[in-house]
Amino acid sequence: MKIWLSLLMSFLIISNFLAIYFLDQPLDRWFRFGATFIFLVIYLLRYFSNYRLFVIFLLLAICDGMLIYYEIPVLRSIIYLLRILVYINMVYILLPALSKLKLNSFTISVSTFIIAIDLYLLHEMAESLPSGAQHTLSLILFYLLGLASLGLATTSLSYMNRYANRNAFFFVIVSFAFILSDLFYYIAYYLQFEEFYYLDRLVNIIGMGLLLVFSSKGKLVASKTKIS
Repeated sequence: MKIWLSLLMSFLIISNFLAIYFLDQPLDRWFRFGATFIFLVIYLLRYFSNYRLFVIFLLLAICDGMLIYYEIPVLRSIIYLLRILVYINMVYILLPALSKLKLNSFTISVSTFIIAIDLYLLHEMAESLPSGAQHTLSLILFYLLGLASLGLATTSLSYMNRYANRNAFFFVIVSFAFILSDLFYYIAYYLQFEEFYYLDRLVNIIGMGLLLVFSSKGKLVASKTKIS
């Protein structure tokens, strides 16, 4: 990672932390949107490599822009939809290599068990949503977002386990950073543990920064080059 990018990420993390501490919502959300917009502009000016990555950066920026008005039910549903599309596009980047992955019965059994547990936890999270957020469309999108997150985690880990190259490593970190960002925001907003807003901004900025690093390395290649 280049020094200027590390410094930029550090600056954005600190500024977002200060905004969370000193400002009320939705004012501090502008800082999250600003950070995402900065990464989008940098990608366009320095690292543009393909339109699918551009779509991912653009959707993330639109999503964080709408997050400023998260209390509006319609916009909240659109945010869920946009995050789902982000994860689908990230999975699509892996598709050329996924066809070469081989699964055995043990892997399938373990994956099925993990998926069952995750679905149960997802149901428990949906049950703890306030009544105003439990209308049919929001619940459907909430479950779809959870399933999309699970699909992204599974595919990125499968690729990493099979090829273990540097690009795959960055992709796994990015994937889990975005998934954790969703989880931390849920805990902070719905469960009222406001300290998790800091973790949300931290992993979100790290994910955006490493997505830039990934885009600068080019596409994922199905090689067995080990991480050094």
